[in-house]
Amino acid sequence: MKKLFLIFAVTVLSCCNAFAGGAGTTIFQILNIPVSAYDASLSNINIIRTQNPPLMPVDSYLFNFTQGFHFAETKYNAALANLPVGKNSVIGVSLVYFNYGSMPKTYSDGLGGYIEDGSFGATDKVLSLSYGLKMSKKLAGGVCVKYIKQDIDDVSYSGFAFDVSFLYYLKKNFALGAGAANLGSEISGYSLPSDFYLGVFGNVTKKTKLIAQLENYYNDDLYDLKLAAETGFEKLTLRAGYDFSLKKQDFFNANNGVINNFSFGLGLNFGFLLFDYAWLPEGDLGNVHLFTVGIKI
Repeated sequence: MKKLFLIFAVTVLSCCNAFAGGAGTTIFQILNIPVSAYDASLSNINIIRTQNPPLMPVDSYLFNFTQGFHFAETKYNAALANLPVGKNSVIGVSLVYFNYGSMPKTYSDGLGGYIEDGSFGATDKVLSLSYGLKMSKKLAGGVCVKYIKQDIDDVSYSGFAFDVSFLYYLKKNFALGAGAANLGSEISGYSLPSDFYLGVFGNVTKKTKLIAQLENYYNDDLYDLKLAAETGFEKLTLRAGYDFSLKKQDFFNANNGVINNFSFGLGLNFGFLLFDYAWLPEGDLGNVHLFTVGIKI
């Protein structure tokens, strides 16, 4: 089983980090995968995520469905619903599913090597329930609880993670955000990819927004600075993001490739019908493409 898990762990870190935009040693990296193409195109910055409770719309219902395309046999799907309850609060529900495809099953040959004997599959699932509340004209907050389940061949791991987030509006279109994501105890001896973040976003023009966020993935000893921007032209919105690793050995590693840290996307808004697309270049791993269809009522 150790060999199975080693093969799976390498696959997980390759696949999930491609979607999530960062590297780490913790397991359950699926917790960092964006639930929409909108999030992915803006470097999956926490303070402006579709799933962030303080940003959930309290005046309309939103339903999102996302399909991701990566390499090999992996499959990624996500669904999200934000449901207003009262004038100042909203409940969000989301489901993320990642299928890692078929991987070779290997056993020790007793001579220091391994032999292949069949194959095995693996999947990750995350079910989230969020609650957001506008406490005043300037302050909003929210919490999120996540149920995580991972199946590797005939073995399963499961547990819970928690988020807490706040937004404070200095002006109508300018806000500070802070929070913690994926908090929780170890699951089967493995740490969660927990992170603390502090960020800011604001409109520099009526249709152009700039976003910046500093993150600390403390279980992985990683620090990231994420920058993003979006600008609109009537029904079309263009988006881009960049993820800076603040660890010197990563920042100056030419093998990482500057383009790999970028994210790009676009959105089409037809009122009740929304379309979003994200492109994440991942060097030797290929490109990640995400498509989201949204319905706003």
